[in-house]
Amino acid sequence: MKYSFSLLLLLLCYSTFAQIQPQKPRLNLKNFDVAERNPTDYEGNQLIHGNVVLEHNGDMLYCDSAVYYHDKNKAVVWSNVRLVSKDKNITAKKMEYDANTTIAKAWDNVQFRDATSSVDADFMEYNRTSEIAHALGNVVVRSPGNNIDTNEIFYNRKTETVTVPGNYKTIDKDGTIVEGKDAVYNVKDNGAVFNSEVYITSKDYLIYSRKMTTNDRTGLTTFRDYSKITSRKDPTQFVITNNGDFNKITREVWLRDNSEIHYQGKTLKAKDIYANDKTGYGKATGNVTLDDPEQKMFIKGEFAEAFRSGIDSVYFTKDAYFVKGFEEDSLYIHADTLMAVRRHDKDSTEIVRAFHNARFYKSNVNGKTDSLVYKRTIGELEFHKDPLFFSGENQLSGKFIKGYLNPKTEKFDSINILENAFAISKVDSLKENEFNQVKGKDMTVYFYNDEIDFMRVVGNAVALSYMDDTDQKTKLKERMGIDVTYCGIIEVDVVGKEFETIACSVKANGKTYPESKFPEELRYLPDFKWRFAESLKSWKDIFITKP
Repeated sequence: MKYSFSLLLLLLCYSTFAQIQPQKPRLNLKNFDVAERNPTDYEGNQLIHGNVVLEHNGDMLYCDSAVYYHDKNKAVVWSNVRLVSKDKNITAKKMEYDANTTIAKAWDNVQFRDATSSVDADFMEYNRTSEIAHALGNVVVRSPGNNIDTNEIFYNRKTETVTVPGNYKTIDKDGTIVEGKDAVYNVKDNGAVFNSEVYITSKDYLIYSRKMTTNDRTGLTTFRDYSKITSRKDPTQFVITNNGDFNKITREVWLRDNSEIHYQGKTLKAKDIYANDKTGYGKATGNVTLDDPEQKMFIKGEFAEAFRSGIDSVYFTKDAYFVKGFEEDSLYIHADTLMAVRRHDKDSTEIVRAFHNARFYKSNVNGKTDSLVYKRTIGELEFHKDPLFFSGENQLSGKFIKGYLNPKTEKFDSINILENAFAISKVDSLKENEFNQVKGKDMTVYFYNDEIDFMRVVGNAVALSYMDDTDQKTKLKERMGIDVTYCGIIEVDVVGKEFETIACSVKANGKTYPESKFPEELRYLPDFKWRFAESLKSWKDIFITKP
């Protein structure tokens, strides 16, 4: 009796459990014209023809012919097949619909349509519950943003995404062609994630990227692996980045991780780069370099700003320096701020301006000044405010200095010193108070074989020269006297650190003193300052501030 009661309770529980299980909606046969049944065909199920209509949970299935598997809750239909619901429809030549799994399988000329997209394919499996369509074979996806040609896609209507696992080709509404493998498209915001190599051809750019995303709603494109963006109008203009963003609406670019911008043979590289194509403004930070191999020019700094107007200009600061390579040596310039200027009708830097604490170095000349201007195309250098110029063992100074580089030999031809021109050389390194000196209002200094050869001083000119002669037997120098000459114009021949007055005109006046009779008050001309300790011994000294 005990066991009978237990069995009765078990049966009761099973019956109750069975009653509360949700019943899956049936696939209902709503209409047909002709029905026939053959016990040996279609597992004994009906073959129906003409205006066949089946319904499942609100979806209507139309066709010309069908086999209705009533017990299995499914149907196989063909000829003019349409699966229609309120927000989508699928047409095909043949379809299998399983109401238990809510999966429809369609073959041959399959067409899927909803409010935002369409998918054409040779075969499609659509899950009505998950709303995911899996299409295969000659697949074409059309959405408001673009068309996709591929062999396989997964279309998720809930997330409005199209996943393309294989190779694909798309054509956007603006004619842009995208080719690659492994991508996910978002129909809602017309965005895309390219997880593998992608090639993009637009009217303006050619893009290759190993990983990138686009979003037409925000206008943002991101690059997160090696990418190259090339201008179609000028292939010499391209960007290489592993980490960058571009907003096509605002025309702004953010490049990180030592990206490179190449244009007309030049390369801009930095840790971080920002540019706004609408305003023409850009900035770069962290190890910024601008390299122009064709013109043998190089600029480096920790921070740079660029402005585009009637001329293009780039400012470099924080340990900024400029290098112009020549055949035999180079010109180095350093200052608190460097400015590179390029006119729009030119391809390379025309002018380099150096502001505050400027220093320069070339193998045979070097110096310092508050500000400096280098005009590359004409080989002219201007030194403003307290300039010092060193060549060999000679020191030159004045209120303003202008130097000229020969465009063929790339060597200094001459320099002009305006106002309070002063040239000094030390006679003997062992004697602290003996200096050859030439001073006047203006001075022109001529070079020969990279050395000072001749000086011409105009206006209140005065020359102080220590005259030594070398004994031919002992090879020892003998002091002949100290010459002081006053003229309107003085011409001086220079050999190493020796000054020899060779011409004196316009109110000439002077005297040669024996060394023992030389007046101490004449030893230094007015405004004398010997600052040779501030000369640069190598190009790296441009970074050293010497008092």
